[in-house]
Amino acid sequence: MIYFDTNTTNDEKLITEKKNFLDVSDFAVGRFGKGELKSDPNKVWLTSSYRVMLIKEGIEKAGSINKLGRELGYRSRVHPGWSIRQILLGNQPFPMERLRKLAEFLGTPYDDVIQHQTHPKSVTLNSTRDALYKYGLGCYYPR
Repeated sequence: MIYFDTNTTNDEKLITEKKNFLDVSDFAVGRFGKGELKSDPNKVWLTSSYRVMLIKEGIEKAGSINKLGRELGYRSRVHPGWSIRQILLGNQPFPMERLRKLAEFLGTPYDDVIQHQTHPKSVTLNSTRDALYKYGLGCYYPR
């Protein structure tokens, strides 16, 4: 990490600057080095296999990924399913409220869903790819 050099007489200023600057270790890295703050309790990472299976069931019940996005409260006019796609690919975690809505929409108890919570580093490109092909959603796999 690079800090701007300060005079030795301004040690306190340097310490304050270091405290205010986010360190790389403050982030939980998911796929492709993208990450969310570890301290955000409102984000939930699920295992790849369970996450893909859950979203697949949601897509089948809603009729499309865009309709599922609308069911969960995403309001984009053009592509309300974009956030669902990002979660499906493991690029971002589930917001807790949206995960609750999905569990309710599917009729699955939230406590059962949350048992599949995992560490962000365990969401890898390979685990996501394998899960997508296992559940017949290989068309969403980025080329």
